[in-house]
Amino acid sequence: MTVNEIAKLADVSIGTVDRVIHNRGRVSPETREKIQSIINETGYQPNALARHLKLNCEYKIGVLIPEIAAESGYWKQLYDGICRTAEAELGAFSFKVELFPFVRPDRLSFAAQFRAMTSSECSAYIIAPVMQEQTLFLLYESCTDKPYCFIDSALPGMHPLCTVAQNPFRAGYLAGRMTQLTAVRKGTFAVIKSDTEAYNQNERARGFCEWFSKNNKTDKAVLISGSSAEKKTVCAEIDTLLAGYPSVAGICLVNASTHIAAAHINRLGLSGSIAVTGFDLVEENCEMLRSGLLDCLISQKPAEQGRQVMMQLYRKLVLEEQCEEEIYIPIDIYFKENLV
Repeated sequence: MTVNEIAKLADVSIGTVDRVIHNRGRVSPETREKIQSIINETGYQPNALARHLKLNCEYKIGVLIPEIAAESGYWKQLYDGICRTAEAELGAFSFKVELFPFVRPDRLSFAAQFRAMTSSECSAYIIAPVMQEQTLFLLYESCTDKPYCFIDSALPGMHPLCTVAQNPFRAGYLAGRMTQLTAVRKGTFAVIKSDTEAYNQNERARGFCEWFSKNNKTDKAVLISGSSAEKKTVCAEIDTLLAGYPSVAGICLVNASTHIAAAHINRLGLSGSIAVTGFDLVEENCEMLRSGLLDCLISQKPAEQGRQVMMQLYRKLVLEEQCEEEIYIPIDIYFKENLV
């Protein structure tokens, strides 16, 4: 079945059929219903590749994320997922990816890269809104009409084309449960977040504390808000925690820096008595999990996030279809026994 054949069956022009297929332009309700009925009965699907070749389009996608070497390589995994999808799965559709990396938490760096991206010839943007206030301000300031998607985290108050991320509150809630389950004693359980401006980290920490608030009468949770994920900062936060709470039974980090905490706990001779859990299957975390110095990891599947966001942009830019507004990444739990 072709567009021309649908037009003949419906006794309308090819242009009218095209407007119905792509949901644009004015078509009377009766004609639209007639054409849609023929499409449904015949199982017609638009040939995206033929349309793309006819229009001779190129789609450049701007990617605004922290430097890909940062945070133990988490962002590299995410970026690799974007690039692999653009090249392997969408290679026939002329998708090009341009990286705009910023230094976190440097506001000037973020603003400079955001403005460089929005002044370039991009068809759409992929943004990691880890700097919440800056993202809100710059998006409002730019008044961009280009479609944009959020990745890694949602951002309340904005309406992106699509958000691909884990549900951070539920992930944090589960992290609280797993930290308690892997602990060998009762006591104080701490959740450490390195970025007070990151919505996803705040929500994970809130979920962690909520687990203990709702489900435990003896153990308690404390929140530690740090200034960075650097080794010296994380270690100093743990030292301060242990000095103030001598009965610490478990520690959870809500980002990819969990291996720093596990190594420091081991240096202090406390491995085995303090459970250590966290997020992300970056190599350093995986090594700690295999060695038994880390008890449990929750994966956010950054490469799959990259794939999902590119497929939504394909739907929007090439197929001109509606996208899924929210795609939640599964909350996968890993121990050393099921780590490949």
